[in-house]
Amino acid sequence: MSGADGVKRYDPEFTKRVYKMDNGKWVKMCMQCGICPTTCTLRDIMDHSPRRIIQLIRAGDKEQVLKSNTLWLCTSCYTCACRCPRGVPMMDVMHDLRHLAEEEGYITNQSHMAKVYYNDVAKRGRIWEGGLTMKYGLKIGIGNALKMAREMQDVGMEMLKHKRLSIFPPKGVKNPAKLRAVLQKAAALAKEEG
Repeated sequence: MSGADGVKRYDPEFTKRVYKMDNGKWVKMCMQCGICPTTCTLRDIMDHSPRRIIQLIRAGDKEQVLKSNTLWLCTSCYTCACRCPRGVPMMDVMHDLRHLAEEEGYITNQSHMAKVYYNDVAKRGRIWEGGLTMKYGLKIGIGNALKMAREMQDVGMEMLKHKRLSIFPPKGVKNPAKLRAVLQKAAALAKEEG
C-alpha cells in the first residue's frame, strides 16, 4: 500500500486482524530464531521464508504477505513446528493466511492450484495428475498453460514412460459418500468457527 507521495505505507489494522485470527496468537509467540526457514524443504522456492512472513505481518505489510507464494507452498508437514522452540504451528498460521488472502481477493497461480487440487481429491479421493494439470491450465489461461507445458514436457514424458501419469482418471475411493461427508463436516466446522 503506497500513499500519494509514493512512500510505502504499512497497515497496522492488518497486523491486528492477523493477531485476532484463530492462530494469530502464534504470530506473537515467534521469537525470530530462524528454525522454520532452515527446516522447511520448500524454502528455496518460496518468495518469503516463514520467518519473513511473520516479520511482514508484524510490520503491517499486508500486500507482501497476502501476495506471497509461501502461504500456498506450505505442505503442512509439521517439521517446523516440531523443531520450533516455542512450538509455533506455522502451517496453521499459513492456513489462516490463505483464507484471509482469498477473502481479500489475492488470487495467485498457487491459490488456483490449491483449489484444483482440493476439488480433484474431493471428487474421487485420489489425484489424477493429467486431469489436475488440464484443469489448472484452464484456470491460469491457455497462454500460461502452453508455456508451462513446454517447460514441463520432459517431466511429463518421463512420467508417462514410467507409468506415473495416467491418461484416464483412476478409480475413486471405495466409499466416496463418506469422504464427502467428512469434507462437508470440516467445512461446516470451519464456517462455525469463523
